Amino acid sequence: MNALSGVATVNTAASSRVVQLSDTHLMREVGGQLVGIDTDRSLSAVCRLVAAQGPIDALLLTGDLAGDEAEEAYARLDAALTPLGVPSFWLPGNHDAVWSDDHSLKSHFKRTVQLPHWDILMLNTQHPGAVAGYLADSEIEALEQAVEHAQTTGRPLLVATHHPLMPVGCAWLDEIGAENAQAALQCLAPLGEKAVVISGHVHQDSGQTYHGVQCLTVPSTCIQFAPGSAEFQVDAQAPGCRMLTLHESGDWETAVLRVTDETFAVDLNSPGYA
Repeated sequence: MNALSGVATVNTAASSRVVQLSDTHLMREVGGQLVGIDTDRSLSAVCRLVAAQGPIDALLLTGDLAGDEAEEAYARLDAALTPLGVPSFWLPGNHDAVWSDDHSLKSHFKRTVQLPHWDILMLNTQHPGAVAGYLADSEIEALEQAVEHAQTTGRPLLVATHHPLMPVGCAWLDEIGAENAQAALQCLAPLGEKAVVISGHVHQDSGQTYHGVQCLTVPSTCIQFAPGSAEFQVDAQAPGCRMLTLHESGDWETAVLRVTDETFAVDLNSPGYA
């Protein structure tokens, strides 16, 4: 599996500004498309959007980085993010390759990111060979340790996953979430409002709460899925990302940002993709 390891320390002002990007789906070839959208072009548009927000401290990429497991996609992703000049931390998704431990970009796959006043835990829900996600014993153990640390230190915890831990109200997507998500939610529950979970996979903005724990999902940098859909259905909304501002007090703010300087014509009649 794509093991996460190591701790990265990111020094920021009293309030840390973090951007979540997800489901970039870059293909083997430059200009490769997903449901009618050139995923390189849409990622470039989102990167312009991020650059326009002023200083940010880190990028969190929550999976489905590639659309077809192609090695070329990861190198182009790294190149697209480099001009932003901030560290980026990646998670694998169900469309991603399973990397070897000596991969040249392995340094992006950290377990923990320490900000001055918050901790970020990266959890791997990739279940090789399956579309749905699963938290292996190693991931649950890492979560348990992070929750214990948060309780001991009083530091709030931001958890990043690819597959959401809660249903988003789309029947077809809720069937392919993280299969043992309940175990993770029960682990997080004692932290209540001092824990936030951000996820990808569902290509849409949503928010749910579990015993005070806020669970958020984010638009894709390429195609969007229609909220409330029972079966596969794409949406005409623009590509986007999520900005999170994490304050010294433990309070936080978030906003979903969408591209406005370019339009993308998605195939609204698409029956799906592999």
